[in-house]
Amino acid sequence: MQVIIPQEAFPELGTVANPAVLFDGNDAFICYEASVRAGGGNVVLKFGDVIDFRITPMNVEGLKACRYPVNPWTFNEVVGGEETTKWNALNPRLWLISFNDLMVEVLFETVSFISCDTERESPHRTLMGVLQCSGNDSLES
Repeated sequence: MQVIIPQEAFPELGTVANPAVLFDGNDAFICYEASVRAGGGNVVLKFGDVIDFRITPMNVEGLKACRYPVNPWTFNEVVGGEETTKWNALNPRLWLISFNDLMVEVLFETVSFISCDTERESPHRTLMGVLQCSGNDSLES
């Protein structure tokens, strides 16, 4: 087992706001604050064919007790972990995403970039706006 930075180049996580999330039993949407170095604003990602999704209260100090050696405020991908081995036929991926006060764990098959804005709205408002946008074909699949 090892923890790596995923191959996808999504905008860097900010270190202040916690994300807005929605898991509908099949797909998970995460809207997070992008870092100022990445241009700020909010980013929405869609995780498709989600097998497991968890949100755990955990600050940076708590990362030391995590079952995997993850880095703070970044995307961490666990390769060869117990969780992915159980679902090997589906070719899943396990990401642990560390935010300011929580950790999002998602075991999934696909991930895609939905949108990025430079507005200074809360992640919750941005996610609601993206999900309400009925003409967005990238949300369907």
